[in-house]
Amino acid sequence: MLPSTPPMTPRLVYDGDCGFCRYTVDYARAVTGDAVEYVPYQTVANQYHDRSEADFAASIWYFASGTTANGADAAFRTLAVGGRGGWLWAYRLVPGFAWLSEQLYAWVSHHRELCLQIARPLFGRELRPARFDVTADVVYRGIAAAALMALGSLWLQAEALIGDNGVLPASEFLEAVHVTFESGSYWTVPTVLWFGMSFHWVFAFGALCALVGLAGKLRTGAALGAYVCYLSIVGVGQTFTAYQWDMFLVECLFAAAILGRSPAVGVWVLRLLAFRFLFLSGAVKLLSGDPVWGDFTALEYHFETQPLPTLLAPFAHHLPSSALTFAVAATFAIELVLPFLIFGPRKLRAAAAWAFIAFEVLILVTGNYNFFNLLTIVVCLSLLDDRFFRVERAPKPRVRRIGAQSLAAVVIMLGLCQTAAAFVRFPNPAELVQPLRIVNRYGLFAVMTTERRELVIEGSMDGDDWLEYEFPFKPGDLDRAPGWATPHQPRLDWQMWFAALTRPEYAPWIYNLVFRLLDAEPAVLDWIDDPFNGKRPRFVRILSYRYEFTGTTAVGANSDDSGRWWTRSDRQLWLPQMVRRVPRVTHEPLE
Repeated sequence: MLPSTPPMTPRLVYDGDCGFCRYTVDYARAVTGDAVEYVPYQTVANQYHDRSEADFAASIWYFASGTTANGADAAFRTLAVGGRGGWLWAYRLVPGFAWLSEQLYAWVSHHRELCLQIARPLFGRELRPARFDVTADVVYRGIAAAALMALGSLWLQAEALIGDNGVLPASEFLEAVHVTFESGSYWTVPTVLWFGMSFHWVFAFGALCALVGLAGKLRTGAALGAYVCYLSIVGVGQTFTAYQWDMFLVECLFAAAILGRSPAVGVWVLRLLAFRFLFLSGAVKLLSGDPVWGDFTALEYHFETQPLPTLLAPFAHHLPSSALTFAVAATFAIELVLPFLIFGPRKLRAAAAWAFIAFEVLILVTGNYNFFNLLTIVVCLSLLDDRFFRVERAPKPRVRRIGAQSLAAVVIMLGLCQTAAAFVRFPNPAELVQPLRIVNRYGLFAVMTTERRELVIEGSMDGDDWLEYEFPFKPGDLDRAPGWATPHQPRLDWQMWFAALTRPEYAPWIYNLVFRLLDAEPAVLDWIDDPFNGKRPRFVRILSYRYEFTGTTAVGANSDDSGRWWTRSDRQLWLPQMVRRVPRVTHEPLE
């Protein structure tokens, strides 16, 4: 008879007749490989004189050189051999965790058959460690593709927006920042443009990094390069790059750098980002106290009043009230309830992922939100593991990426603080790194716009006959159907929507736009249909109208038979006419 001295190779002894035990041991075996020997007690119980069969039937036992443990302690020691030491660390050092773990283990041990019946639908017929090699590859390339779309779209418009002859020149902005903050300027606005380079070079290098990332090469370096470039442009874009999706992309690119280094860790950084973004988007709707969210009528306005509707928006707007009310309830469920499934079993997490993706697709087809919905879908794919893609690559040797793991821990901690800051006031450490945009505040459509005010810019040569400037995507011409811009973001069109919600003094950039129109600036007119064919108008003014969809009932048909997609009313003077000063010679040159 052998003594009860444990063998040199760690051994886990379990109940071989227990289906739940075999189910979980298969998982542990996949984690540890041959580093742990797994044997049913029915074959080795006689080797351990100081343990009865009842002891082995009640709990798993872990034997190693000089160590014996059972219950939750044995489970955590086994996982630690396979590199999953976090549970054992918590068991030893976190107050109360050991007691709670053993209580939970005891309950499960007495209800094994029930637990097996619950576990299989939630985790699958086989319990295996999740792998993220394919997931990380898909998500990483998706983020790179979104970055390429964003950089390309913004680069095309850069001269009009932040060029020297654009609406808000970046060079003038940096001069003002330097005068105001002096040596603190470089942290307040972190951008490589401080070194005097052209923003075209920044766009070019950022696009190159995105292309390299899309090809799956130099992943960490490519993501960091794209991050630095996009952060640099966002910093000087002023009001034109102050959108949540710009911050979202910057944060995703930083997370992609971690993902490229450590797929499993990076996936969890992105999962936490998905939770923060979705949950906060729902929370702000309730915290705002907006009555139309409160009475579930918000979607009776949204499709008509959103910034840039698509062709399908009028038809969504005319859905029955009951359908729109149900859609609001579904929105709250998706944004406030389903995000918690991100931390649940794999099948519930996958169900949440598909719900999020369907939600984003519905938003995408009814509104022009550039690359935003596509990027959100990519981030939601991080909720899946390799098995959902029906491709599993051969396991790679586990390599501890201490730097990536440490950085991920910091990002996750800051993200949790940022989430908590939406509900309680406290010294938020995330504010210390706010200029880097690695964690951001989110919350979409906290207050629903219930009336669409649209700004119409008019120019005149004589002050009597006025001609309208037409923007390529925002509503203007009543006969023009809503267009499709995704993944491009026409940023002048977007800013006109925001300006219409306020007054000129609260949107001072609008004066610069008017000055550029009075000068017939080519860079700006590339993005606006010029009724004067390059000639400089003498006067420019801005009117405000209330716009509403006509009674569209079917694609290509309108209930009023006018052929129009919009009606407008309630004309108001939003910005009085501004005059281009023409120099006059009042006297002969003085000698």
